[in-house]
Amino acid sequence: MKTTLRYLSLNAQATWHRQVEEQLNHLHNLTEVTSADVILEHQREAKPAFRVQIRLEVPGPRPHGEATRHTRRVELLVHGPALRAEARGNTLEAALLKATQDLEHQVKARQLRRLERGKSQLQLSAISGRWTHAPAGQRA
Repeated sequence: MKTTLRYLSLNAQATWHRQVEEQLNHLHNLTEVTSADVILEHQREAKPAFRVQIRLEVPGPRPHGEATRHTRRVELLVHGPALRAEARGNTLEAALLKATQDLEHQVKARQLRRLERGKSQLQLSAISGRWTHAPAGQRA
C-alpha cells in the first residue's frame, strides 16, 4: 500500500505518523487498499481545530471514468472507486478515529452490497439455468 501523509499547519510527529499507520492497517485488514492519501490539518481559528481527510484507493471498477475509451478500460481494472472521509475533532486523535470509523462503515456497506448483489445473481442464474438446460418439449 502506497501511503502519502501531509501535514497542514502542523509539525510532523512520529506518534501521529504511527497512529495513522495503525488506522490504515486496520482498514487494510478489512479490504485491500492500493493507496492512501492522508491530510492532517490544524486550523487555529476553527472549532473543532483539527481536521483529518483520508482518501483510499481500492481495487474494483470505477463508476465514472475520466479518460478516452481505451485508457478508461485499463484504469477500471487497476483502481476502483475511492473511499473518502473527512472528520473534525478537538484533538488530532479524535478526528483520525472519526475518519477511520467512517471509512470502516463505507467498507462494510460496500461488502454488504456485494453480498446482496451476489446472492441475487446466484438466484437469477439458478432460475434461468432451469429453463436453458431442459430440452425442448420435455418437462422436468
